[in-house]
Amino acid sequence: MDMDGDWPLPRPRTRFRIDRRRSDASLTSKTSIASTFSSLAMPVVIEAVQRTKALSSGVDPEAFHQLRVAFRKLRALYWAYSPWLGEEATAQASEEFKRLAAVAGGTRDWDIAGDLLETAQKSDASIELLVTAAREKRAQAVAHSQAMIKSEAVEAFLNDAVLRAQTTLQSRCSDLPIRAFARQRVRMAQRTLRKRSRRAARSEAGHEESLHDVRKAGKKLRYLLEFFQPVIKGDHDRTIKELTSVQKTLGEFNDIAASETLIRNTTFDEVPADVVEKSLQWLEERKCQRIDVASRRVRAISG
Repeated sequence: MDMDGDWPLPRPRTRFRIDRRRSDASLTSKTSIASTFSSLAMPVVIEAVQRTKALSSGVDPEAFHQLRVAFRKLRALYWAYSPWLGEEATAQASEEFKRLAAVAGGTRDWDIAGDLLETAQKSDASIELLVTAAREKRAQAVAHSQAMIKSEAVEAFLNDAVLRAQTTLQSRCSDLPIRAFARQRVRMAQRTLRKRSRRAARSEAGHEESLHDVRKAGKKLRYLLEFFQPVIKGDHDRTIKELTSVQKTLGEFNDIAASETLIRNTTFDEVPADVVEKSLQWLEERKCQRIDVASRRVRAISG
């Protein structure tokens, strides 16, 4: 879990001017590396802030999920620009994005586990006790997320982080065009995905973790293609579509594996141990089914 991140959320000394245009409207192959950063980052920042504000009064499962996605996209973008931002600045911002995503993700994790348990309940009515307990855990996760993610603090942090990054980039690469740089970072993400896919394809021990690594690498590549598609040559819609499909397959497996771990590591005072065990057995059976499907998809892309 990434719940122990403690990098502070500073209120910016200088307010960053938000460009509300679509990111692809201002991107061309001759645009500089520095100027593209805010064009790409700010739409994601705006979305994250809007969703954070909505969480103060709402408990929509999709809102928590999309907030987590927004923070993941920002991590991918900071990774892309890390050669110019510097290792320390990238690591600081990325760790806070990761922490915030984890806090938002707690509710989403219980949503997924609850849905799976409701399916398991159809074959064993006694699991209803665990379904009810999971709903209570979900409510606790909502309260935790709302307490830990304050929209004012998140907005201040994100604006400050982008301002700092923009200032750094303007001082280091304000005249360098984006195309070659973007293509190089996309190629690096592609190599990482290929390497992890091949490792997972031949892996036996720790196979679940290998599949998870492939999933993370695939997400990073897809986000970068979506960010940089306006400035890199070629039609990447097909690649994005294929990555999305692979992510869906790996995500279905990961949902089951993560739910199993979540339930196994949680104490349910009002649920008999045998009921918890039956739910874990059901999840284990489904996980074994899904891991074969996920493994075949990974082998297919590893070449």
